[in-house]
Amino acid sequence: MATIIFVDTETGGVSEDVHSLLTVGLAALDTRARTVVREAHVRVRHDTYHVDVEALNVNGIDLVTHHDAAAVPEVAANEVRAFVRLGSKKRVMLGGHNVNFDVRFLKRLLPDYHELVIGSVVDTKVVAHFLIHAGLLPKTLGTRLEDLAGHFGVPIRPHDALEDARATALVYAAMLDLLSDASDPQGSDPQSPDVSSS
Repeated sequence: MATIIFVDTETGGVSEDVHSLLTVGLAALDTRARTVVREAHVRVRHDTYHVDVEALNVNGIDLVTHHDAAAVPEVAANEVRAFVRLGSKKRVMLGGHNVNFDVRFLKRLLPDYHELVIGSVVDTKVVAHFLIHAGLLPKTLGTRLEDLAGHFGVPIRPHDALEDARATALVYAAMLDLLSDASDPQGSDPQSPDVSSS
């Protein structure tokens, strides 16, 4: 699959059954070109916000400002659908960092989640663990998104949904490059002719 939609959410807490989904960041990665080709930042408005103060301290969201800029859940859900579908009815692959957390909140926003997204997801935290065990990343490297972004030189402003989604996509692109380099350590081009002379 050439495009993976990377997602990050900012929420009012850790429980999708209790806390409000506040923002959704989306970044579409072209895995062949290794570039982010589209992105969106969706804000969700609620009549009543169920939040923990600790969560707002982490993500820095001011609920008054947020409410003025946000869309009601039905409209926000349609924004996400439009981004994911982009004129196609094919289901997409989703990615993220510790992405199962984000998926739990997305499923509450999108009752038709399984019609939009295939079952498999790309989790850069899991991929990072694999690369560390394979000896392709330093064993001392942490697997937080900030750690990986720093290692690969990816700019990031943590705990902003769009920033995190974009950074996760670019970290994954760097991981793909790392694996490509590892599988072809000489950097040889299989399409290049042999031009050596005797």
